[in-house]
Amino acid sequence: MSTHELREAFVAALDLPADTDVETLEIGKTAEWDSVGHMALVAELEERFSIELETDDLIAVSSYAQSLEVLRRYGVEV
Repeated sequence: MSTHELREAFVAALDLPADTDVETLEIGKTAEWDSVGHMALVAELEERFSIELETDDLIAVSSYAQSLEVLRRYGVEV
């Protein structure tokens, strides 16, 4: 997996413009990343990277950077 693929996951799940700087995104600070957007993002990450996130990790996915860390814990190479 590349960070490009993670970037695409954010853009797709949150329905963002293609040129969005996803590295600055944080839950609650981005209009599209509300509770509904969060569930869409989690579903996109699980499907795209063939993982099933634990409850603690669902909460930990709170920014682009945190998402990278969570994916690494699941053995996804970024």
